[in-house]
Parts: sequence; structure tokens; C-alpha cells
Amino acid sequence: MSVTAFSVPPVIKTITVRATPRRAFDAFVTDFAQWWPLSSHHVGSAAAAVDCIIELRAGGSIFERDAAGKETVWASVLAYEPPHRLAISWHAGKTPDVAQRLELRFTAENGGTRVELTHSGWEALGDEAQSVRDSYDRGWVKVFEQCYGEYVNGLA
Repeated sequence: MSVTAFSVPPVIKTITVRATPRRAFDAFVTDFAQWWPLSSHHVGSAAAAVDCIIELRAGGSIFERDAAGKETVWASVLAYEPPHRLAISWHAGKTPDVAQRLELRFTAENGGTRVELTHSGWEALGDEAQSVRDSYDRGWVKVFEQCYGEYVNGLA
């Protein structure tokens, strides 16, 4: 049976940070290059990636830039609703026709903010869906839970 014959469950990661929803949202989008582990998590050329940017609007791009100035697009912003929601068409390292959906929600909770990341739409990847999903399930632990979470908590 092909992987595409059934639904591949989303990856869902949730953390609580010591910041307001506004600060947690801003840290995610405006400080993206400060917390994203670009040295190990980039998709562009062999030249070292030196920056990553989220264009702060629906229809904007998310991309990395290498030392030579070459930009490689990872995603596009589907919804930009500060400070509560960010939705992204994510295709880092792949073509836009196999993009998955990445959604982040920022909710005030107990003096901080609960940030929930949902990565779905794996079926677009066909037979690769389950293996790519499993890789992201592990990868978001480092990138989202550790790197982003520690960065935001360090701002408190």
C-alpha cells in the first residue's frame, strides 16, 4: 500500500515560554535569524548560510541568504496575524508543489505563552511522506522546542 493511500498525522509540538504572546510572536518572526540553528539547518548552496528572514506579511517569503548573497526560499507566509497566529506553506529543500503546512499559535497562559507548532500536509510528499514527517518530528525538538524556546526564555 502506498503511503499516499492514508493520512499521515501532523507533527504537533507545544512549549510554554516566559513571555507575552506579543513578545513570543515577535521573537519567532523578527528574531528568526537569532534563534534558528542556521549552521546545521539550511538548504541552500554549499556556501555558509549567514542569515534567514521572514517577510512580515501574508504572501511574504521565508528564505536563507548565504555569504555570497544568494537567497534560497524555504516557504511562503499564508497568514500573518500578530500576535496570535502564523501560517506557512513550508517546502524547505523541496519545490513549492510539495509544500506542507506549518501553523503556529501563540496563546497567553499562566503568566507566559503557550506556543503550538503544527506541521501537516505530508501527503503532498507521496511515498516520502512518512519518512520526512518522522525526520521533522525529531528536528522540531531541536529547532522549535530547544532553540526557539531557550531563546525566548532567555529574553525574560
